[in-house]
This record gives sequence, C-alpha cells and structure tokens, in this order.
Amino acid sequence: MTTGEPVGAPVPGRPRLLVGPASAAVHDGSGDLHLERECRGAAMEWGGVYGQLVRLTEGWTVRIAVGETIAPLSAAPATASGDDHRWRTRHRVSGLDVAQELSIVAHPPGVHRRLRLGAAGGGPVEAAVVSSFAPHLLPVLVEGIRPVDFHVRTTDRGLIVRHGGYALGLRSEPLADQLYLNRASWRGGRWDGPVRQVASEYRLRCLPGEGTQLDLFLYGGLEREFGAWDASVEAALHDPDSAVRAADAADAAWGASLPILSFPDAPWLTAAYARAVRGLRRLYSSPGDGMTGLVAGYPWYSALWGRDLAWMIPAVLWLGDFDWAGRSIDTLLRFQAPSDLPAFGAEAGELPMQLAPGPVLIYGTSDTTWHAPTLVLRYLRHGGDPAAEPRWREPLRRVLAWGDRRVDPATGLVRNGGEVAEIATTTAALTRVRYGIDAPDTTIWDSADRRDHAIDLQALAYEAWRAAAELGPGSAAGRDAVALRARATRLASEVRARFPTPDGSYLGDTLRHGALVATVRPNALRAVSAGLVDGALARRVVARAAASDLTTPWGVRTLSDRDPAYDPVAYHGGQVWSIATAWAADAALGVGEVERGVGYLRTLADRFEAEDGDANECYRGDRPEPFDSCFLLGFSVGPFLTVLFERLWGLSVDARRSRLGVAPTFPANWSAASLDRLRVGSGHLSLAWTPGRLDVRWSGPGTWTVETPTGSVPAPPGAPVVVPLPTGRGGTAPRRDDGGPGSATI
Repeated sequence: MTTGEPVGAPVPGRPRLLVGPASAAVHDGSGDLHLERECRGAAMEWGGVYGQLVRLTEGWTVRIAVGETIAPLSAAPATASGDDHRWRTRHRVSGLDVAQELSIVAHPPGVHRRLRLGAAGGGPVEAAVVSSFAPHLLPVLVEGIRPVDFHVRTTDRGLIVRHGGYALGLRSEPLADQLYLNRASWRGGRWDGPVRQVASEYRLRCLPGEGTQLDLFLYGGLEREFGAWDASVEAALHDPDSAVRAADAADAAWGASLPILSFPDAPWLTAAYARAVRGLRRLYSSPGDGMTGLVAGYPWYSALWGRDLAWMIPAVLWLGDFDWAGRSIDTLLRFQAPSDLPAFGAEAGELPMQLAPGPVLIYGTSDTTWHAPTLVLRYLRHGGDPAAEPRWREPLRRVLAWGDRRVDPATGLVRNGGEVAEIATTTAALTRVRYGIDAPDTTIWDSADRRDHAIDLQALAYEAWRAAAELGPGSAAGRDAVALRARATRLASEVRARFPTPDGSYLGDTLRHGALVATVRPNALRAVSAGLVDGALARRVVARAAASDLTTPWGVRTLSDRDPAYDPVAYHGGQVWSIATAWAADAALGVGEVERGVGYLRTLADRFEAEDGDANECYRGDRPEPFDSCFLLGFSVGPFLTVLFERLWGLSVDARRSRLGVAPTFPANWSAASLDRLRVGSGHLSLAWTPGRLDVRWSGPGTWTVETPTGSVPAPPGAPVVVPLPTGRGGTAPRRDDGGPGSATI
C-alpha cells in the first residue's frame, strides 16, 4: 500500500506521515521531523515521533556545523522522495553533501535516521552534527497538554527520558561526543526536573563521496515494556532496512486481498477509492495493552477513539479485513465501563471515547456506545468469526441497559447532554486542570449545544435497537426482540411527528424542553439514511441540505451560513466537514438522487486528490482551506468507502443466510462498473455491471442467493450467473433489514 513519491523539492508545509502498527512520525518532508500546524486557531509544532500511541517527542531536528557556519538540515533540501515507511532527502548543508533516510520501525516502536555525509570539495571536512528534540511523553488525548518535568539519564549506549509511566530512548552509532540539556552542556548522569530540549552532538570527519555515516534511533512508549527491547533496539539501530521490508510486506499482503473497484466512466472515483483505502490503512494501529483499532487521525487525534472506530469499522469490513474489525470491536467492548466511574465521565455499560496504552481512558460521549449493537451485527453479517458473538453478549446487554437510562419515558426519544459537566463537577476538587472539551454535551459536534434530543442520536438508537432485535434473545442477553422493535417503532413515529420543520422542508436539529430547535445542520441526513423518515419528506430533506447555505463546492457545513451563530472557522458551527459530505452522499443515493449523491462523492474525491491522498478533517466554511484540522482523519475516509459499497453499488450482505443484495444506483450515463474480490463469508464475489445486467461469480462453498430489484437468483460456486436488472436512471436501493444505514422501516 505504499506509494512512491516523485523525486523533487518537498512542498513547504505539506504534512507527511511515516507509519507502522505501533509507531508513527509526523513531518513536512523537509528532512527534519517538523510540522507547524494550526490548532484552535494558533500555529503549533506537531512534528515528532509517536510510539504505542504516545507522543514521544515534539519536533526532532538536526543541525550541521562546519567551522563558524551552522545550519539546520531542513534549510537546504535538494530532493525528496519516499512512501509510508521511508522518506529520503538530499541536502547541501555547510559545504557538505548530506543524504538522509528516515525509516519507521515497528518493534520497538520508533524512527531511525541515517545520515551519510561527504565533503563537497576535494579534502576532508570536520563537522559537528547536533540532534535535538523536545520530549513529550504523553498520549495526545486533549490537544495542548504537555508535561513539564521529566527524568533523564544516560546509559552506556545513549540516553533514556521518562515521565509518568512512559519512556523514550535514543541510541546512536557512533556514540555522542557531547550532550546538552535545556541548551546547556550536560556531562550526563541523571536529571530530574523541567526539560525543554535534549540534544546530542557528534563530531565527524567527512570525506568526499558521502562516506561518513551517523545512525540515530529514537524509540519508546510504555516504560514497563522498555527493558525487554534491548536486543531489538540494537538490531533496529544497525539494520533499519529489515523493519521497512517487513512493513512493506505487511502492506503488500493486505493490499493483495482488497476488493478491486473499477468505474470506467468515472476514473476519478476509481482513483479516489485507492486514495481512501491507503488513508484508512495508514490509521491501522495495534499499540499494545490489548488494544487494536484505527487511530482517529493525525496529528492531534493519535489515539483510538470509540466514535471514530465506529465510523471506520464498516469500511474495514467491506474491505474484507474481518480479523481487524473483530479485534477492534473486542477492544471497544473490553474497555467498557463496568460501573459508574464519575472521574472518567463513565456510566455503567458505556464504551470509551478515547483509548491509549497505559491504559488511559476517557468516556463521556453521547453517541459512541449506541454504535455497538450495529457493529456486532455488521460483523456477523459479513461473515466474521461467529465464535466472537458469545463473548460479546454480556457487553451488549450492558450497552442496552446503558441506553435504557437515556430513554425519555414520556416520548420514547433518547436524551443527550450533561456528560462533560458531570466530569467537571466530579474532578473540581481534585485537580486544577479542566477537562479539555468545554461543551454542554458530547455528540459528534461536541462543541455545539445540541441538547436534549439530537436528531442523529435518535438515528443511532433506532439502528441499535433494531440490530439488537435481529441478534436475537441470546445475543441480546435475554432482551425481547419484539419489545426492542416496538421501541424502535415508537421512536421513529415520534421523530416523524416532532422533528419536521413548520414548512416541512427539513428536520430540526434537536428538541429542547419539548420545543423544536430548527437549526439547519447536516445531522438531519442521518435520519434519512437510517430510514426514520422516507418518501417525499426524505427527498425534501436531501434537497434542503443541498442548498448553498449548507452545501459548498468543497463540502457540507456543520451549520447553515444563514444561522445567526454561523462562524466559518467555528469547529462545529460553520466549518465544512468531510464526514458531513459523506452523509449527504449516502442520503442522496438512498432516496434515488443519483447525480446529487455522485456529486458529493466527486467533492470528496477532489479533496483527496488536492491533498495528495490525505483526507483533512475539516475546512473553513467560507473557503476550501483546512482549519483546525487533522490532515488525515479516519471518518473522512471510512464513510466515503462505505457509501461506495452500500449506496453506489447498493450492496447488503448476510453470510449467515448466504445472501447478497445488489441494487446499484449508478448514473444514467454510466456504461459499466466492476467489483472483484469482495470477501463475504468464506469466499469471494465478483460483480460486473452493465445497464440492465449484472454478472456474478461466487468462489466460496455452497450456493449464495443474489437478490436484486428484479428478484432472486442462486449463485452456485464457480459458475457465472447473469442477473437482469432494471434499466433507466440508476434507481433507489431497497431499504435493508440489517440494522445499518437504510434499515427497513418497521
């Protein structure tokens, strides 16, 4: 899955990412691990090394001195090239020719730097190379929090920095000639106290031809695992190529099993699929402490977020990686709150908002926990290991009990709000540090006040109850499926009665004290996708969301620009979010607005292309400029991929019954599309579409049933099957009874 970059000068300020399953490095391609990135409206340093989801360092720079001349390596990059696992730069610095390789290392997690230096003239040159970094040693759960005091000591091979259960090490070959601490010369030994910078100097005699080599390896993560890494540290210091080859091989094996999508009439979409897949792969993380999942985003959401995982796991399933999806669900359920934990913002049965090794846990979202039943059902429907289902029964029972406490008995709607206030109240007497999210509730737009019954929360609860009902009394730990469906039916009825705006063109954002808050946000589209509203109202909602006050040429805003509270740089009050654009595509295709839905997909594809494969979190509401944005966010690529499979192709799958539903919604002017190597159950499906016809080939055991708008056709193993389809303008995918988006109305 690595893609080589063309040789040339790096683009100033463009984010770069070296990444492995337990390590990462953020940089700007210039040669140093440096990246200045806007965060909450201020420029901050986000470059550095990450290990086990711990930010080990802030920027890590190299300076080279020859005589009285000293310059940073990044000041003079000549060429740059690389991929997800290695980055190469060439420089002319202080009269030296310098070639550098940055390499990601998975075990122990860290980054290797190899510099080869040669005199540009005819004779040898005496040079001093100074490596410096600011230690961080804390998971990035809330932006801007950084430790001050550290414990530093030297060893016979380098140095170690510790703080609060985390540690980093620096090894070099040759050894350093001089150490510096807080910009002052340091003889080594031990230091306890504030640390702003750690530096090491290497005095080298450089001959012509880049013959002098310096190897640096910075690694770390959990302090308790540090002692077991000595042998592998030495191996990584001297042979980083082995680590890169292993990472390349793992990516190649993963890529070889992926579905292949082709849209001959829309090559931009074929390319966008490849870019989104690569983006998702770069977020895979298995950092330790029994955690597996996908990082929420880089640079400042480099942890596992329950909400973000929930939006990415469906895409992981469609890509056929059942193992990673199952392990990710295991991770979420393993760290379910066993009881009320007020200091963590947790109620019994709640799933974590954020996870990092330590373990470090934060709870308190309105939405994360609602995703669990639907994720489990999706996993089983795709053909994931059925043996997982029994161990998930008790966690699902606790999830449903958690949800029970959020139901308003008078209306059957679910409540949200007050989560952060509870944390602040509980911790006020214990600490001077305020909880990092200043919000009255924690829906997906957690800096906006959306109490008491946010529309997207109703959609999540509706899907959760229907999924739990389909899982059955055993899976739902004795819950009555009929009662769960009745609860979902009542909720849907209340939404249809209470949420339409007076003019009938849209759905309000929430109900507060029983009154409709008619704020225009994209969240209403989730009710369309879930099937809470349908028919003419659903089409009106999609059309209203497409108006220019909410939809821009670069995506969908979080709030209409006609709203008095609109601010183009407000995180959830006017900025454009990629996930909202994917919601719009999903809803439009779901109601048969094919050209509009494909237009939203094109908008996302254009952003992926402009960002060279990254997928920014959000943009200003008044121009297509990232602002307060991760440069790669999981729910910017995950929902996009899911829409391709579930809406554009119109796929639904149930491996338990050997059933595939196909109802494509392709534009009327398309002539062909194909999908090969789609993993379902114990085999693979290949689909080839032309107007009025679907060719199907099933490669697994047994016979599958292919269901289309024209009827059902058996697909025996190995035999090609031709299925007639309706002709004309695309079509509307039938609502599915799978507990996911587009579930049947009951």
